[in-house]
Amino acid sequence: MRRKIAQPKNRSHVQSYTHALTRSQTKKAKNTAAKPSLITRQSLCDAIPWFRALQGSTYQNNGICYGILIDADCGPRFYLDEEIIITRVGGSYQKGHDGQLRLMQDQHLDRYPAKALLASLQKSTPVGMVLGNRNARVGAGLPHRYNVLAYFRVTDIWYEGIDGHAGLKVRFEKVSLVEKSWWVASNTPDPLPYDQRPLIQPEVGRCTHCNTETPRVFQQGWMCLQKDCAHFWKIGIFDPPANLIYHSSWLEIRCNPQTTAIAPHEPLIPTTLASMTASNGIDATSRDTWRGIVCPRCKKCIQRVLWHGWKCTIDPPVEGLPERCTFEQTMQLRPVSIREVAGPRGLLPIEMDDTNDKNDGDNMAIGQGIDLLSHLPYHKHTYEIPGIGSVTHFLANAGINERPGGPNDLFNILQKEPLGLRRFPLDIAVVTGMLTSHFAVNYGMPYKYVVSVASKGFNEAPDAILRCLGRLTWATEQAVTAAGGSVLPPNELLALGYFEGMKIGFHDDGEKSLGPTIATLSLGASSTMKIRMKHQYYNGQSRRGVLLKKDIILPNCANEKQRQKWKDQFENGTIRKEVYDRRRTTLFRKQRLTGESPTQIQLDLQHGDLVVMHGEDLQKCYEHSVISSNLLRFALTARHIKTDCVNKAELPKGEFTLSPDQVYHGN
Repeated sequence: MRRKIAQPKNRSHVQSYTHALTRSQTKKAKNTAAKPSLITRQSLCDAIPWFRALQGSTYQNNGICYGILIDADCGPRFYLDEEIIITRVGGSYQKGHDGQLRLMQDQHLDRYPAKALLASLQKSTPVGMVLGNRNARVGAGLPHRYNVLAYFRVTDIWYEGIDGHAGLKVRFEKVSLVEKSWWVASNTPDPLPYDQRPLIQPEVGRCTHCNTETPRVFQQGWMCLQKDCAHFWKIGIFDPPANLIYHSSWLEIRCNPQTTAIAPHEPLIPTTLASMTASNGIDATSRDTWRGIVCPRCKKCIQRVLWHGWKCTIDPPVEGLPERCTFEQTMQLRPVSIREVAGPRGLLPIEMDDTNDKNDGDNMAIGQGIDLLSHLPYHKHTYEIPGIGSVTHFLANAGINERPGGPNDLFNILQKEPLGLRRFPLDIAVVTGMLTSHFAVNYGMPYKYVVSVASKGFNEAPDAILRCLGRLTWATEQAVTAAGGSVLPPNELLALGYFEGMKIGFHDDGEKSLGPTIATLSLGASSTMKIRMKHQYYNGQSRRGVLLKKDIILPNCANEKQRQKWKDQFENGTIRKEVYDRRRTTLFRKQRLTGESPTQIQLDLQHGDLVVMHGEDLQKCYEHSVISSNLLRFALTARHIKTDCVNKAELPKGEFTLSPDQVYHGN
């Protein structure tokens, strides 16, 4: 490689960030205006558009790297100063018994993430850099958990000998050479303009074996860095010493900003909030509006937790500020008309029947009953799972929705009511701080679904919520009575709000405190509800390959006939338990059963529809998901919470009496 490089006249201020940071522990750099405070990985991904990777160190989109996170382990010979970063390329590393990452095999430039970094180099794409405070070399003095540095460019990718394999390293150079880096000591001189830095020629060498010319990277001597060369990673004929340090010219080389111009694809600090508040036409429920923002006051990245906007005081305060930031931004929700979001059936006259409901075509054991008369003006579809339970879908239409106090009115009222909807942290998440992809508020008895939600008493519920409860109570009575069951009236209601792109993934409502019936009213945008067997019951074993002690044979599960045959033989004493377990283990290993169950029942939920799932084993053995299709949707779900599972102090929350106009009679 031959290129001209620039070197500052005075290199006394160029030093390892480790040293600069140590001296600045009590005297932070003053130029912190462009330094967001990142509290959690989720807030980082929510607010910074060039880094959306919830896991891993590299964020790429369409094969190009846009963001890098350097955190706990960045490999041997990690280097960072005010303008240069040198770190390992991720991939092919595993953590050993001592907690250290080790390279397990050779890395390759045509595989991710090296391929994405190479694309950034070739396309001159800036890469945003984030430094975590768990970095063993420099993290101790960082002000926050995650710290945005600046935009850098990829200048070089090369191979080194790492843990007995050929591992990739990458060199980043700061894009702006005129701005002082906030992470250096405050007494560090300002950077010299590029045209005041003398041009020097890099030191290069040519391999006598492969004839490849490459720059000198290390102070101890030149090495061939072609991984397939017999002289790879040798200084002469000797292995390199363990204490390799980078050659000064390798650290001082700079790209000419005039001849190698590189333009950031978007601001380092996003202007999401400014663009949203400046635009009169933006939909306040669109995908962009439920992302995080950077607080314009304290520079903290804050997530969209509240239905009406962002509030900085919800999250922990920023270190160094005397008090919590009071910034709050409210989004004015434009009233959404039902014609903007409702599917065609919700707007069609009463005699029309249009639905995409379906069950597994191969699963003849799940019976679908279509009733067009008994619950007019509703059409009723019922799915029976023998020995398990039933799913009943009441299909609404314009005749139902347009009535006074009906779904159209409820949808309009819920948009205006201050319900207290908010997003909650997931109890089980990929990373700490992940929020639900929907807004929620609970009324009545306390209920915990995928998150813990504080409950409001029904005495605090607005009229629209109680009207929804009246409809859900009616649907519960109709479905359970038709199934021959005993009706337990709902005493809890969970209201969920969905913006564009929001959803609730596969889950069950199988908590021990719940009764056997769950009823849901859908208002607004159409959605798709999918019901499938849980993984362990479909496959007959856990995700780790552990056999179920009691194999529940469900209609259309994997190997249904064979599993039923062996189970019958075991239960009637024809085969011993050891034989039964061995046969199942052999079969499952041979077929490598690891996949999820296919969808058993799929419901096309339209505005005004009601769905009732009934049967204790239905929630035990099956799970469901709901994906909304448009700008705005409300889902109101009612259950019966067993009072003996609730703290006595909470019991009054579930008490209510519906007024005559809140009681629903199915018309």
